[in-house]
Amino acid sequence: MNDQVELVKSKIDIVEIIGERVILKKAGRHFKGLCPFHSEKSPSFIVSAERQSFKCFGCQESGDVLTFMQKYDGYSFLEALEVLAKRVGVTLESYRPTSQDSYKKKLLEIMSLSTEYYHYLLTKHQSGEEARQYLKSRGINSDAISQFYLGYAPNQWRSVSDFLINKKKYAPEELESVGLVIRKDVNSFYDRFRGRVMFPLKDHKGVVVGFSGRTLIKDDKEAKYINSPETMLYSKSRMLYGLWENREQIRKADSIVLVEGELDVIPSWQVGVKNVAAIKGSAFTNEQAQLMTRFTKNVVMSLDSDSAGQEAIKRAVVIAENLDMSIRVVQITGGKDPGDVATANPRAWREMVGKAVLYWDFLIDSALTRNDPKTGEGARAISSEVIPALSQIANSVMRAHYVSDLAKKLKVPEESIYSEIERTNKRKELNILKQTVSSIEKGKVSRREELEEYMLAISLQFFDQIKQNIPKIEIKWIEAPAVSKILDKLIMFDQKVSFKIQEFSKTLPSELQPILDETYLLDLSRVEDPGKEWERVLFEIQGMYVRAELKKLAVEIAEAEKKGEVTEELQARFVDLSKSLNSPK
Repeated sequence: MNDQVELVKSKIDIVEIIGERVILKKAGRHFKGLCPFHSEKSPSFIVSAERQSFKCFGCQESGDVLTFMQKYDGYSFLEALEVLAKRVGVTLESYRPTSQDSYKKKLLEIMSLSTEYYHYLLTKHQSGEEARQYLKSRGINSDAISQFYLGYAPNQWRSVSDFLINKKKYAPEELESVGLVIRKDVNSFYDRFRGRVMFPLKDHKGVVVGFSGRTLIKDDKEAKYINSPETMLYSKSRMLYGLWENREQIRKADSIVLVEGELDVIPSWQVGVKNVAAIKGSAFTNEQAQLMTRFTKNVVMSLDSDSAGQEAIKRAVVIAENLDMSIRVVQITGGKDPGDVATANPRAWREMVGKAVLYWDFLIDSALTRNDPKTGEGARAISSEVIPALSQIANSVMRAHYVSDLAKKLKVPEESIYSEIERTNKRKELNILKQTVSSIEKGKVSRREELEEYMLAISLQFFDQIKQNIPKIEIKWIEAPAVSKILDKLIMFDQKVSFKIQEFSKTLPSELQPILDETYLLDLSRVEDPGKEWERVLFEIQGMYVRAELKKLAVEIAEAEKKGEVTEELQARFVDLSKSLNSPK
């Protein structure tokens, strides 16, 4: 099977696969883009067509095309392999799924069967009558029940668990693994969801990975919503309720209306605002933002009007700016949340969404509403809230527009706004510098190690241009063991043979592959003269080696003098090393 895996990988262009999901631009011999696995403004995500691998130099995620699809698309190894094999026309003749593959498949079967079970009870069984009446009272119609495949969990200690264990022969431990049951002790368990309307939670592939259950009773002691716990299948930070069901409407509108919960999504969908999804609470995450960018970069935020909702909008803007997303805000009136407004006044809801304003306009107007700009204290409060946000605007023209707007409303010179923005940025830079210094002090990185890896990167990426210089390296100068071993291989490389990175990598043991990838994928697109740059770095590395040796010799000489021993040889070595500091080899 390993042969087939390699066959599939050899037929796939990793740049093409990743390029369908991430915007990549040519950067020297590689391709570069914004990392899909963390927020960043400057691209540090590198993809190599020659090495058929990727690496982010920001968050350190790396691997091959299969690794990428597992991380980005949420596939198992087998699922990713099957997708790619089908794409390149390779028939997988034999493959024994790993125990993890088989286990995950079984868990997904359980989630699918429980979804069907809950939906049947809601739509066709007499036990679902109370839930049907509840949904009717909330204005939820049959079309919505079908579109979102709603269900009902009876108010019984064991319902879905009896169905899955007694009739479908699954084990209680498997139900526990997907969060359907809660274990009391070794031999006792009960259903997690009881007496609740069930909302299946689908991932971006349309697979049910969890549930959210809404209680039918008004009881302060009873949680209004219960969600599946974090499992092998379900991660709240990666979930956007309704994204799968409404994905085509989102693509068509080229925007996504973001709300908080399931009963905000469904009423909005019913009244015609169908490009809607929920973040399930107010904790907007980078993973959710990355999911959205697959469909659109235009976000219309309509979170609850309470303080938690407003703070969530501010956090979302920080993430969105890094992903070059546009954020607009719906100013809700006539109700606390979108679901109430859409149910009570559908036309008003549609108009509110249509009149959503850019976040920066919303922020300035909101701050002016809560503070008096005519007083010094009010002006200070407004500037303290708005200016840090304005400093995040990457586009200088847009920033100038909002600086001018704020200056007029506060009746102050624009220069004073720019001055405060500069102070804000300097504070940010100082904090970053402190973190960098702290990392160096803790030994996380050293200048010498950094230079050695940089020289290896130049040596690998521009080998054909500088191969005549490679023998100038003396391995004793190199402190990092992995770097020295690879450079030693390069020194011995037959210069008459064409250098191909994939062939060269086969001569190295597995433990050296990560550093080979890291240095080969390092972005060197700004290096104009590889030979000259290589010589400069080599001289600096030699100097670091010499200084380290001089320190050792100084200690040896001092110790020898204390003992009254002859130190001519040591002194001669000291002088020779000192001279080499000013003359490259």
